[in-house]
Amino acid sequence: MAKPMKTGADRWPGATWYEATSHERKFDRLTGTRRCRVAVIGGGLAGIATALGLVERGESDVCVLDAGGPGAGASGRNGGFVFAGYSLDNNALIAQLGPNRARLLHGWTRQAVTLIRDRIDRYDIDCQVNDAGVLLADWFGDDDKLNGFAEQMREQLGFQLDRVDRRSMPRFVASRRYGAGLHEPGSFHFHPLRHMQGLAGAIEQAGGAMLAESPVRSIDRADGRWRLRCDGGEVEADEVVLATGGYDRRLCPSVQRALQPVATYIAVTEPLGEMLGELMPEPVAVYDTRFAFDYYRPLPDTRLLWGGRISMAARSPGAIRRLMARDIRRVFPSLGGIRFEHAWGGWMSYARHQMPLLGQRADGLWFALAFGGHGMATTTLAGEVVAEALSGNEQRLKAFRRWPPLWAGGTAGRAVVQGHYWMCQARDWLRDRFGNENTTV
Repeated sequence: MAKPMKTGADRWPGATWYEATSHERKFDRLTGTRRCRVAVIGGGLAGIATALGLVERGESDVCVLDAGGPGAGASGRNGGFVFAGYSLDNNALIAQLGPNRARLLHGWTRQAVTLIRDRIDRYDIDCQVNDAGVLLADWFGDDDKLNGFAEQMREQLGFQLDRVDRRSMPRFVASRRYGAGLHEPGSFHFHPLRHMQGLAGAIEQAGGAMLAESPVRSIDRADGRWRLRCDGGEVEADEVVLATGGYDRRLCPSVQRALQPVATYIAVTEPLGEMLGELMPEPVAVYDTRFAFDYYRPLPDTRLLWGGRISMAARSPGAIRRLMARDIRRVFPSLGGIRFEHAWGGWMSYARHQMPLLGQRADGLWFALAFGGHGMATTTLAGEVVAEALSGNEQRLKAFRRWPPLWAGGTAGRAVVQGHYWMCQARDWLRDRFGNENTTV
């Protein structure tokens, strides 16, 4: 029997709730030949933060190009969490750098969280900011381990997490699934696509350019200048920054071969009305202590955004709805029959070492890639670091040289990564069922 034809609504990656609720704003396309001092390839947060960082330092001759528009990739399709840290586990960061150096680099991500919040106010961006913060909920009910983790972060990273004991957790999340929790001061959640559109608008208002629907097809260098061949025209620039994330791996293979695109999935429920307030008395964004954790947050129209699952597979919106329905029932059984009105997937980009790729090739091309699941803070940090370097201060950029672009292994690498994820998920299952003490938060 022939399989039924999939409609547009069922195809990967799926339309987002963010797209349905974003502001209608048009950005110009590239036409003809354009010249600028700095051209940024990629309209995600890394690229836009680089351009805005330059604008704020007095360099407005900057042009951002994107195949879609600002936030068309991961930066406008994610869960909307803004909190500190890298994709690399905090314990691993400490092991690699030692406490003092790890404290410094982790502190940069905390500063980036503050910068994101400040820019929202500075540029009056309407992106549904919710300052209730981000809560880490203990899936395994191990208070000692959770408290020990919080104490280690305080002592070694200077990272203060507020403890929420078991008795207090129902004031935040009314679920029997969790034990205690940790709340991150200063964290928040928001509408990431509106945020991206607002930042792009700020670049334009300062004299820079945001060029949408202008995919870059090739990069060449001649006579000391770069030439970008695009659909619709060309751009000539003194400096070029590559910030395409997991949505392009062909423009600069020597760097982009280090990227491993990893899929994650999100669905948004129908409006829940008063039920949402009963389940989440405090409007925090929540994630849990498993490797492949759930993450979710309340939306202003009483919907619940629910995300999770990580794999190397592109799944249809229909499949994502089924997976998210299964996951949400484990935390909130009363939502077992709830309808998801939006479902989508997207690609995050990781490097083998799980740290951002920030640097400059020998030919002068700058790059800012591989931000994984902590994208909002680290991409903003990356933009600041690259903007500083383009302005003559490479001090912070040098700190990231210890994590160079290492080949991700191609197809074989994807298989290895998928196997690693399955192993970690199995470890979580064993700990959940048998209380394995050898696992870590």
